[in-house]
Amino acid sequence: MARRERASLRARRLALLALFEAEFPRQQAGRAVERLAADWGTEPAVVEHARTIVAGVGQHHVALDAEIAARAPRIPVSELGRVERSILRSALFEVLYSAAIPSGGTIRDAVSLARTYAGDSAAKLVGGVLRGVARPAPEGDKG
Repeated sequence: MARRERASLRARRLALLALFEAEFPRQQAGRAVERLAADWGTEPAVVEHARTIVAGVGQHHVALDAEIAARAPRIPVSELGRVERSILRSALFEVLYSAAIPSGGTIRDAVSLARTYAGDSAAKLVGGVLRGVARPAPEGDKG
């Protein structure tokens, strides 16, 4: 992994890959973070950021899936690709539950990861859902 890549993007990539592995039976995202970080020689601050994302997704899984379902009602969460689902869960965790993280960087990185790992249509879906969450609905708009 290139060192020139921003630490936040490296952390989000690490969290994504760990969460993606957790989508399969008998995989645990926490262990995957540690293994991937060791394999890549990832610096401690990046590993800690990824751990925070992975733990937050685990803790808020149900609420995150409900938010995805509300923002992308045409595709049931269970039918989303595993990559898209993992990206949306991790980015939504940061946007909704991590006040220290500016949502613009989170959204930009999530769209970039979606484009890289799942293609342009996934990037559009991810961007649309996340921008809808980051931008409050206008007064009187109920959906």
